[in-house]
Amino acid sequence: MNTHQGNYYPALDGVRGWMAFGVLLAHVNLPWFPGAMILMELFFVISGFLITSIIWRNITKRGGIDLVDFWKRRLMRLYPVLIVVVAVFTSIALLVVEDPVPSLNDAITTLLYVSNFTKLENYFLPTLFGQTWSLAIEEQFYLLWPILFWILLKFRWDASGIAAFLILIASACTLWKVYLIGNGASWSRLYYAPDTRMDAFVAGGLLALYYPALKQWSQRPVPHALLLLASCAYLVLLAFGTPRDMAYFYWQQSAAIILSSMLTLLLVSPRNSFFKWLFSTRPSIFFGQRCYSIYLWHWPVIWILLVTFNPDRYTLLAITLPVVVTLSCLSYSYVELPFLAIRNSQSKLRAALADNHKSVDELTEPRKAA
Repeated sequence: MNTHQGNYYPALDGVRGWMAFGVLLAHVNLPWFPGAMILMELFFVISGFLITSIIWRNITKRGGIDLVDFWKRRLMRLYPVLIVVVAVFTSIALLVVEDPVPSLNDAITTLLYVSNFTKLENYFLPTLFGQTWSLAIEEQFYLLWPILFWILLKFRWDASGIAAFLILIASACTLWKVYLIGNGASWSRLYYAPDTRMDAFVAGGLLALYYPALKQWSQRPVPHALLLLASCAYLVLLAFGTPRDMAYFYWQQSAAIILSSMLTLLLVSPRNSFFKWLFSTRPSIFFGQRCYSIYLWHWPVIWILLVTFNPDRYTLLAITLPVVVTLSCLSYSYVELPFLAIRNSQSKLRAALADNHKSVDELTEPRKAA
């Protein structure tokens, strides 16, 4: 099981930066990148891998999960810049649209992390914060996932039992999608619901739990070649997949999850590869660290431009790209980083108290004396 202490993988940052721009291209609706929405499966697999790594590391190090601390850390990471984006563009929408009520409703559901539930049936017209459906699903996962591990630990389930239960969840999710398709579920019901997306998170979670064994396996010549082929196959699926059609849910989504898991393993493997080098370059990491801001800013900028000017696709891209990059760099530097610094300092203090059994006064006394 994963007791790996290093929890930063540069290539995962880099690939998320590229994915954020890929989603931007998809929302500009360029005809030569129709499969970009498949990137969401990779987003969810990586999220499942990283969050499960954090949870399991806390379990192995401290013997349990501090649920309140976990959720507090997630909110400190995600919520500040979300509030800024929602406040800025809700204010702009009040000035440029005739009926501001839909935008206000969208802002509320976004801040409550339930915006995906407003899109389950007959969702065709994109809203001001339409891209936040995926953030809502991720936050719902962040809410339920640590509770699941907490419950399983209370019942003293061992590692193999937990893994078997996670595989059962993924299998049930897949069968549930087959049932929904057979009963005429709409595309939006399948695309925006958390129950039809859970298998991607579970795949990432299983990857995290068994990372040490997979780490060794991935360095062997044949498995490494297999991971490279899978990564190339993922690119082919991006180029020719049809995520906007019902056919996507017949087999393409499951294939995207499997291939995303293999690409993720390739990027966290100690063995070097072209993909790992590409996503570990300085530009990739630079934009990867700002991918959350890029994802938050890009769609409201596109929406406002479409509502006010309705430019053609390439003019829209030419305006959106520099504006989004600028806004993302500003919000990363002046919103994300300060809150990350506060969160990290609190974590260091808690770790010092836990390890040394000292009080806050004892820790700060030498500083006061100095």
